[in-house]
This record gives sequence, structure tokens and C-alpha cells, in this order.
Amino acid sequence: MQEILKATGGRGVDLILEMLANVNLGQDLKLLATRGRVVVIGSRGDATITPRDLMSRRGAIHAFTIWGLTESEERETHAGLIAGMENGTLRPVVGKELPLAEAPRAHKEILEPGSYGKIVLIP
Repeated sequence: MQEILKATGGRGVDLILEMLANVNLGQDLKLLATRGRVVVIGSRGDATITPRDLMSRRGAIHAFTIWGLTESEERETHAGLIAGMENGTLRPVVGKELPLAEAPRAHKEILEPGSYGKIVLIP
């Protein structure tokens, strides 16, 4: 947590795409910048939060399921992601790169405690 705050000069992050809310959501709220947002994409159970962490940052939690997107929403989402990557407003944290042949290992490692960032599979 301190590493992320240090990387942002103590400001916090504007957007967190949360894939495991039941484990991380409480800590996510401590990392938000003022008016920051957490988008819950995945969760495997109940999440416990301290509302004051969200309130003090005037933050927001949004949630959705990918399988519920309409075709129009899917196009809009892809366009937004591509634009953000191209203009630098989205900067995913890459924790590790592995050969595509090691995809089963990547699935195991991303679920281990202490995993950091995304694992990118290289063809």
C-alpha cells in the first residue's frame, strides 16, 4: 500500500479496477485519491469496508458484470480502454511477464498472496 501511495506522491489513485473485491476492497478505499473510484469487476464473497475511508475521499464504488454488457456498451468500453492506453491515462501495472505456454502457472500465481499487478502472457 505504501508503495502505491509513494508512486502517486501521496495523492492516491483515481481509478481501481478490482478483480477480487472480497479480499481487496477495504484496502482499495485507503488508496483512492479525492473523488477516486473503484470499479468492482470480480468478487468471490462478502466484502467488509470502513465507509469513512470512502466518505473522506468523496469516492465512489461502481460494480458491473462483463457478461451483462450490451454490444453498444462493449464497443464503448473497448474504445475507452484503447483511448486510455494510447493517451497514457490508463497505465496498467505489470507485475510479471510469462510465456503463453506458462498460462496455467500464471493463473495460479495471480491468486497467490502478494501477487502484484497484472501478469502478461507473451506469445
